[in-house]
Amino acid sequence: MIGALLVTAATALTACSSGSSVSASQDGISGTIRVSAQTDQPFLQDAADQFQKLHPGVKVQLVESPSNTYQTTIRAQLDAKHAPDVMFVWGGTGNAMATQQLAKAGMLADLSDRPWVKNMGDTANGLVSYDKKVYALNTYANPTGVFYNTDMLNKLGVSVPKTFSELLAFCKDVSGKGVVPIAMGNQTGYLNTEVPLELVNTLIYSKNKNFAEDMAAGKEKWTTSDLWVSSLTKAHELYLQMNDAKCFQPNSTGYSDQQARQLVAQEKALGVNIISAAAQGVQQANPKIKYDMFEIPATENPADTILTMNTGASYAVNKDSTNLKTAIAFIDFMGEDKQLSAASNAAFGVPYKASPNTTVMDGLKGIEPLYKADKTALWATNFWPNAEVKQVMIAQDQNLILGKTNVTDAVNAVQKAFAGS
Repeated sequence: MIGALLVTAATALTACSSGSSVSASQDGISGTIRVSAQTDQPFLQDAADQFQKLHPGVKVQLVESPSNTYQTTIRAQLDAKHAPDVMFVWGGTGNAMATQQLAKAGMLADLSDRPWVKNMGDTANGLVSYDKKVYALNTYANPTGVFYNTDMLNKLGVSVPKTFSELLAFCKDVSGKGVVPIAMGNQTGYLNTEVPLELVNTLIYSKNKNFAEDMAAGKEKWTTSDLWVSSLTKAHELYLQMNDAKCFQPNSTGYSDQQARQLVAQEKALGVNIISAAAQGVQQANPKIKYDMFEIPATENPADTILTMNTGASYAVNKDSTNLKTAIAFIDFMGEDKQLSAASNAAFGVPYKASPNTTVMDGLKGIEPLYKADKTALWATNFWPNAEVKQVMIAQDQNLILGKTNVTDAVNAVQKAFAGS
């Protein structure tokens, strides 16, 4: 994955290869473990059921919490030394249950020597590493792009744009026929930044595929990187060009993510820009429609285009678990190829790193060439120092679309937020 964070395991990789099940007779795998997660993790119950069948007598108790209370609840339990054995966590440092924050506080078990680590790739491991040690398993990633109606595309007589100029022509053609080219739910905070950050990734990683590693190593800094500032500026200029070309519906800032998706379901829009985790909701709104996805181009060279990916579910082990061996065995089980594929399919995603046997599901075939060529990068927000910068960019991008600010002032506001972090 382009934009990977470089990780070196602290200890040698050992044991069996990924894809082999943990032996049911292995010493120490017994008793009960508690596994915490946010609600709506469809893969987790299946994994728990299979693990229990593999290890008769072992019990896996799932403890789910709503997304708006999960972080504070589990972090409080960790502080009080009675947290679950296995926990849903986030990569990076952006919240109270972010892996790097928890590892720095000494709350997580070191998983650097587990058999799945060597197969995950530097980006997946890097997000959940601290001090060159891996502390969590990243189960999948969700591609981001335009999820579109394939039959409508053909009926409108247009094709997927491969360059930015083709994209503008595509938007003018489709909108001229009374159809919204790309529905946007810009009333929903983070969606304001979605397209600009996709454009940014192509502009940056087409010039420096090691940008994330350079940032992690201190060779680049958010406050001083010419490549970052110039790419952020260019991306916002392109975003305004897309808006002027009527790529989005009028008053996109008045639409929530759900309302934007409804435009596609009602066939008033050709597509909607989403993280693929939302694709199932789009499909369910109108099951008759067939979909595919394309990434938004940012240059005149199709080879430059980079697929932006969002982090999926990650799981870590409580260092103070009273059943540490069973907890780690459950993580190892979820790290097998078969389980990773099941997790990604359940969340309409892909494994972080494509293996020779990886199959991309229908609805994502259009981004398969980029994914399998490893021309991908994570959201820049995964590497930002805190959540404040993101909130500033959300506000600035909304004002940009509303005509209340200009590109220079918007970029300066984001950079000021970095400087104050």
